[in-house]
Amino acid sequence: MKSFISLEEGIDILNKNVKSIGIEEVSLLAGIGRVLSEDVFSKIDNPPFNKSAMDGYAVVYSDTEEGKKSLKVIDEVFAGSVCKSEIKKGTAVKIMTGAPIPIGADAVIKQEDVTFKDGFIEVNKTVNAEENICLKGEDIKEGSLLVKRNKRLDYADIGILASSGITSVNVYKKPKIAFISTGDEVLDIDKDLKGGKIYNSNKYTILGRLMELGYEVSYVDHENDSFTGIGDKIKRALEVADLVITTGGASVGEKDLIKEAIGYIGGEKLFWKINIKPGSAMLCSKYNDKIILSLSGNPTAALTTFELIAKTTLEKLSGKEELEINREKAILINEFKKKSPSRRFLRGKVKSDANGQKVEITQVKSGNGILSSTLNSNCLIELEAGNEGVKKGDIVTIIKF
Repeated sequence: MKSFISLEEGIDILNKNVKSIGIEEVSLLAGIGRVLSEDVFSKIDNPPFNKSAMDGYAVVYSDTEEGKKSLKVIDEVFAGSVCKSEIKKGTAVKIMTGAPIPIGADAVIKQEDVTFKDGFIEVNKTVNAEENICLKGEDIKEGSLLVKRNKRLDYADIGILASSGITSVNVYKKPKIAFISTGDEVLDIDKDLKGGKIYNSNKYTILGRLMELGYEVSYVDHENDSFTGIGDKIKRALEVADLVITTGGASVGEKDLIKEAIGYIGGEKLFWKINIKPGSAMLCSKYNDKIILSLSGNPTAALTTFELIAKTTLEKLSGKEELEINREKAILINEFKKKSPSRRFLRGKVKSDANGQKVEITQVKSGNGILSSTLNSNCLIELEAGNEGVKKGDIVTIIKF
């Protein structure tokens, strides 16, 4: 087991040990937010026929070249129907937007560019061949790539797939998550607080974040400070889950028992402690090829490592090719004067305007247990080791939630 490693080393170890959990076919709308497991190609041309782009009249374009000319209106056609009449020189068909172009027509003249009277239109403008016509396959050709493999499907992807008549997609399965909090001092929120006890805020913040991200939680439990009890519950959780997240017991105190619990069940400890603040106290383990992420019992530390480690692990389990942390730049609008001997992550709130992204440090108080720092935050601000502090106007690295 590696200890006191960099964040990058931890990500690299997880990349080597985390794999997606399989593929399933789901209905098109059920695919929203899921990761596509294969390239999807168009089954048809889109549009599937030449159609009118305007309300107007389908004509032979050469009939409009001779200046004002009267054309006999022989039929009309609406979107969703087909005109049975064939257009020849000297005739026209009234046509609505989206309707198929009648046989013989090669242009559409806008309704406002003609004068209608007694079954005839007088042409007031010249049109070119194929003007105001959306040609078959103009948008998408049959067989062309619609959405690439490993894309997380959004509403636009769903729409483009629907336009090709695709009813289902193959996606990576969503991982099932187990959560176990630990510690004698922790009580659930429906209990009365007694001396030395605290409410189990980690349970609700981590579960809330998992739900917010759209993951299924299949097992939730709590265990007091017993390494055998913790180990037994981890084994039980892994029977119904693809990943276990625990909080508490990951540091070096007498009752920090996660390492003993993993040893008790015969798990493999991959790494312990990463060189960041907050959140250095964490253990990453594996049992039967499933990952166990043991986070700190301190709320801010647990949430920081959740965003950096657990969230990215879940993304790879869900089909993403590589574990990675997506970083962006923003202009700092306040300051943080404290020196950072180790890499530090602060809570922040980022906003965008015409001049780019601006971020405010929301974490006024410091300390691993300061849960109030999470309020109104939507990103982490990353300060490299050895940083002397940051001031207003500095360009900083951010990691959005």
